[in-house]
Amino acid sequence: MYVSDRIMYLFSGLIVLSLVGMFLESWRLILYPYLIVIGIAITLGMWNAVKKKPGMLWVPIVIAGSYLTLFIILDVITRNDPAGGSSYILGMTPSLAIYLLGILPLAVIASLIYALIFDPGDTEEMEKEFRTGEAAE
Repeated sequence: MYVSDRIMYLFSGLIVLSLVGMFLESWRLILYPYLIVIGIAITLGMWNAVKKKPGMLWVPIVIAGSYLTLFIILDVITRNDPAGGSSYILGMTPSLAIYLLGILPLAVIASLIYALIFDPGDTEEMEKEFRTGEAAE
């Protein structure tokens, strides 16, 4: 079995787990598999850069770990109260503050980091492999 097949089976299993979460009305079963997919997708997207420079492995690890940490914090503080408590952070409830000051900026920062690290030469190599038929093997 090829590595790409295993990855597709993993993604399919995570999607099925999210669907089960939808039927059970459990947002945790929807969200956490999605976060795992984000981490794997970022790692696969940067695979060529990581192979060339193993020190770049910190990027997908930090991004996926940061998402996971923020969502775990959100999960913990909203366990008994959807707002996250009666205190305010910059005039926002704690749960809204985590979304607006943590999760959304992280998405923008992750995109900027990827844009700075992305090497257009990787795309040219993949296209060349595809045209020569090496990608089919």
